[in-house]
Amino acid sequence: MSWDDKFKEIKGLPLWGLLVSIFISSIVLIVINYYSLRTMSSVRAYINGESNYSKGEKNATQSLVSYIHTQDPKDWESFVRNIGIPQGDSIARVTLLEGGSVDVVRQGFLQGNNHKEDIEDMIWLFNTFRDFPLMAEPIAIWEMGDALVYEKYVIANQIKAAVEAGTIEARQLYFLAALNKNREAITSKENEFSSSLGTVARKIREYLFYTNTIIVLLILGNVSAYAMMMIRKRNEQNNALSNANKELDRIAYGVSHDLRAPINSMLGLVNLARKEQDEEKIKTYLEMMSMTLDKQERFIKEMITLSKENRQVVKKEIVELYYLVEQVINSHKHMPAATGIKFYMHIGVHRVFTDPHRLEIILNNLVSNAIKYHDQTKEEKFIEINTSSEKDKIRIDVVDNGMGIESKDKSRIFEMYYMSKDREKGTGLGLYLVKEALQKLEGEIEVKSEKGEGSTFSVILKK
Repeated sequence: MSWDDKFKEIKGLPLWGLLVSIFISSIVLIVINYYSLRTMSSVRAYINGESNYSKGEKNATQSLVSYIHTQDPKDWESFVRNIGIPQGDSIARVTLLEGGSVDVVRQGFLQGNNHKEDIEDMIWLFNTFRDFPLMAEPIAIWEMGDALVYEKYVIANQIKAAVEAGTIEARQLYFLAALNKNREAITSKENEFSSSLGTVARKIREYLFYTNTIIVLLILGNVSAYAMMMIRKRNEQNNALSNANKELDRIAYGVSHDLRAPINSMLGLVNLARKEQDEEKIKTYLEMMSMTLDKQERFIKEMITLSKENRQVVKKEIVELYYLVEQVINSHKHMPAATGIKFYMHIGVHRVFTDPHRLEIILNNLVSNAIKYHDQTKEEKFIEINTSSEKDKIRIDVVDNGMGIESKDKSRIFEMYYMSKDREKGTGLGLYLVKEALQKLEGEIEVKSEKGEGSTFSVILKK
């Protein structure tokens, strides 16, 4: 066996599937945890941002109330400085919604007193989840809060105009009431925003827990399945070895029992021949030796034949293809899954010398697959079995107009347990059994298939 063949044999072992499964699961786990942690970090940044937003808005209100009472320009400057914090966040939100400049977004978040190292995560979270129900509610509340901040800014300009016109004392109570109402509305929205972000954080933790649990269980399940598979394989090997030992013991007993007497007889004849002077008697002894040797040769051949028969169960005979194909079709066409499928058979070659039981297994699996993966969207669905002759070979084609097979899957469909994405109805064993049966029959199989057009499986046997 070449090194390439050995490597292919190793790759075919279940260990490779286990390692690949664990590797992919681990990568998925790492990616999910990375983005989950990034999402949590972004949510935390927005919660901190809301705190700065609320603090800036409240300080702005306090400065504005002082300005009403004192008309001190420093109080107005304090208002403008503090109201700029929620206004900066508003600029960032509007720019993100409109797909504007990222630099403007960054500047807006910086104006909102957000930490510069959190800004990229805040932008990522907004752009990634803006249309998700999980983030839609906080964004909507944020927008309503910004509208109330703008309302406060309008009231502030009215207050400034009244101060400059000297009418502030007459309208003082009106402005204080308006500011109080606005403050209560904004506080309510700030609380809603914090509560909504808290819900987002809890949901993310919940999703992360479930996802991690599923992936860990998947890894443990694969390891357990592999362990069970290895235990079963070891048990099968032990059973096979035990059976082989029993067979060897039986053969050894037969050989020791059936060979000892003839050998002793041969030794006796040899001794007699050595002592005998009469050529006629010597000739008789030699003929008796020859008969004994012939008998033992037949015995050894029978023992070898018996040993081969225990390992080789294929029994070939002349098979009438018309009746076999008809039997396969009749056993499938009345199945519920075959409703609406038309069956055809065209027998160009009527006989083949093969194992009828194994050929029936092959055709049953191919027809069953054709039924299982038929295309329900097609008005006319059919399965056709044709037999023909090619030089020293006989070809049996199983043709359907079903779902077809993607090119990337064709080379793997005969592997044990392999299932493509569109063929998750099966167990991954049917075509593997077809391949194994054909190897016993020294046959071949060819596949022609186009996605959405159908498939042709060609079983090729020696005449």
